Amino acid sequence: MKKKSILSLIILILCAAAVFVIGWLPFRIPAGKYGIMESKTGGVYNKVIRSGRFDWRWELLLPTNTQIHIFESRTLKIVKKISGTLPSADLYTNLLEGKPDFSYRFSISIQARIKLDTLPAYFKKGGSVSEEETDAYLTGEAENIARDAARFILDKALENPAFVLEAAVSDTELLRGIDAENRYPGIEIASLHIDELYIPDTGLYNAAQSAYTVYQNALKEKLEKTAVSQSAQAAADYLELERLSRLGRILSEYPLLIDYLSVSKEKNLNIELPQNPKISAEAAR
Repeated sequence: MKKKSILSLIILILCAAAVFVIGWLPFRIPAGKYGIMESKTGGVYNKVIRSGRFDWRWELLLPTNTQIHIFESRTLKIVKKISGTLPSADLYTNLLEGKPDFSYRFSISIQARIKLDTLPAYFKKGGSVSEEETDAYLTGEAENIARDAARFILDKALENPAFVLEAAVSDTELLRGIDAENRYPGIEIASLHIDELYIPDTGLYNAAQSAYTVYQNALKEKLEKTAVSQSAQAAADYLELERLSRLGRILSEYPLLIDYLSVSKEKNLNIELPQNPKISAEAAR
């Protein structure tokens, strides 16, 4: 009887061990790699599976219920070239002697990877965590990061033309300047560095912009004065036409007034056009 109890206990322990091993996720993940579990009963598991960490899931106990997607999270180095011209650069260039160049060029290197904790949500959205998928995603985000960094430097240079010459911009300052933590919450940026840059004379650009603004304001003021003068003349011409048109209609309706006005003109009388033509016609008789 005692042997049967011991045997039952051993069988129970073996069964429990088997259940534990089957449901222990890290057993299925090779060292240095990560996994995402997808099950028919629960969908995508919201945690990244890492080797060496305890993580047991009951979904694994059901045959053919789960699928483990294995991947490695690697840091990608991407170099982006950003170029362009400052706003209205062509307009300001033509206003200045020597036609200065207001174009800019940047070469920016970025080392980044997708944050592990965001991979389940990324997988749920796209249904894949292959290297091709993650590399394409990181490359697209690197383009945005590089443009944000270039815009940050240009804004600083326009605000203070000596900015780039006075101080080197560190990776930390760039990341803080583009607000990377909030703008790119799903990406871990290991480094953000400006390898090469060419920035135009922003002091000269600001001077040209100010001069053009003064010119535009003066032109606007002159046009407004001209518009007021012309509108007054147009109004006077319109009233004169209306008066002549009204007179023509009255003379057409009461032709006897023509003789009346002719006689008045010969006598150098100042005759004001009567308000009631019928009464005037009767008076003329």
